[in-house]
Amino acid sequence: MGENRVATDKKARRRGAWICFQDESGFSLIPAVRATWAPRGQTPVLRHRFAWTRMSMSAALAYRPDRSQAALVFQAKPGSYNTASLIEFLTDVHDHLDGEPVTLIWDGLSAHRSKDMKAWLATQRHFTRTRGSDAAESTATIRHLARPTSIPC
Repeated sequence: MGENRVATDKKARRRGAWICFQDESGFSLIPAVRATWAPRGQTPVLRHRFAWTRMSMSAALAYRPDRSQAALVFQAKPGSYNTASLIEFLTDVHDHLDGEPVTLIWDGLSAHRSKDMKAWLATQRHFTRTRGSDAAESTATIRHLARPTSIPC
């Protein structure tokens, strides 16, 4: 466990705050193109019935510093996340955690550093944010949740 993570745990414990790893990921429901067998010169055409091209998912993996509770809060939406939709998601996360203080750990996405996000966070006493290498943990979780799975018939 890194020094940054230990410091975050201590600060969150003092505040009585949840520690949240938050990240976003995009995925598509259009079938992936794979190698196919076809006669030379006759390129196969792949058809699908999906109308949208991309969805995005935002998730927050939250836990108490004393490890007594944990929660995974996520949201999926068509298109991409921007500052406004991330503010809406963070508000939902805070509501889900019963309005308790949150220490937010996230990556360097431009929406996280935008003027609007900084202004909104400045008005929120219950959010403390930090940027760290531990954000890779939440990225891995979201990618795992967003991966396509096959359901046996």
